[in-house]
Amino acid sequence: MQNHCFRALGTQKMFSLWSTSKITEEMLAFLRSDEFGGSAVTMPLKTAIIPFLDELSSETKLTNACNTIVKVPTGDGKFKLVGQNTDILGIRNALLSALREQHPSRFIPSDASATFPAVSTDGASAGLVIGGGATTRFAAHALTLLGLSPIFLVNRDVGEVRAVMDAMPHLSKRGGIIHLRDPAGVEKYLVGPGKAKLLVIVGCIPSFAPQTYEERMVHTTVSAVLTTPYIVPTTPSTVLPYPTRRLFLEMPYKPLHTTMYQVAAAHGWHVIDGIEAMIEQGYAQQRMFARGEATMSVGSDPTILGPEIEQSARRDTRTRLLLPQTPEELEAIKNEVDRAHGEEAAAPPWK
Repeated sequence: MQNHCFRALGTQKMFSLWSTSKITEEMLAFLRSDEFGGSAVTMPLKTAIIPFLDELSSETKLTNACNTIVKVPTGDGKFKLVGQNTDILGIRNALLSALREQHPSRFIPSDASATFPAVSTDGASAGLVIGGGATTRFAAHALTLLGLSPIFLVNRDVGEVRAVMDAMPHLSKRGGIIHLRDPAGVEKYLVGPGKAKLLVIVGCIPSFAPQTYEERMVHTTVSAVLTTPYIVPTTPSTVLPYPTRRLFLEMPYKPLHTTMYQVAAAHGWHVIDGIEAMIEQGYAQQRMFARGEATMSVGSDPTILGPEIEQSARRDTRTRLLLPQTPEELEAIKNEVDRAHGEEAAAPPWK
């Protein structure tokens, strides 16, 4: 996808793999070189890379995770390396794209003004996340950017829920995180006059069949949520229109139609597969690389790449991901070499 965009933009840039299990001096020297133009960062280095960067976006600070390094000119012929988290934009922008499908005749902005009304006569506009790991934190923050509050969390482990709350204290100022433990909690918070109006769900758990009681209770609770009644709020919204069908973004996409995906669709939700979030975060990276800016506004600006490039990149990416891996791809994975093998990890600089 990244190389598709580079070619379509008419550049000579190339996206390639630096396979490493740790941050080394060799890698840091490359990041500071003229050859380096920007980078995605995957696990397990999303937190480990942070001390080595010159500057962090507020999103990276809030989530303690960096999945993108943007090379930003400083105006004196030099540059700084700025850490950003486009996983948040991947979730947010995939939801906005689905909302545009529902309201094709209405302008839906991409900038920070794209929010639902916080509270109306129909109740608070709320979001829900299923999970408890890093992607859960990204999703919770993305939903707050859309003006949704409170954020409900369905999770089997009280400790994981507490860890999410502790990691994101800023959410407490916006209505907080509420742990939905069972169907009784769903009735308490989401059913009846004046209760929160749930508009969006993001699923962040692997697509495995539940085995334990706690895992089954997660699925039972989600099923109770999916069956809550929904009437489109009558209070006019000056920015984001209310969804005609509530939105369910299922982050796992292998298989493409997970159990959660199928259940949500059966209950009439507008379901978005995780490939869309992956593509949207890639667009955000491309926009930042092209402009040399690591801001959320640049990452959300669809005019930078343009609709033709985005549509062709989406089409080709989805086609490739849904096809079986080629023998060449399988061989490349088998022969992948850790460039950090036998090397010492770089010591984080004192700041």
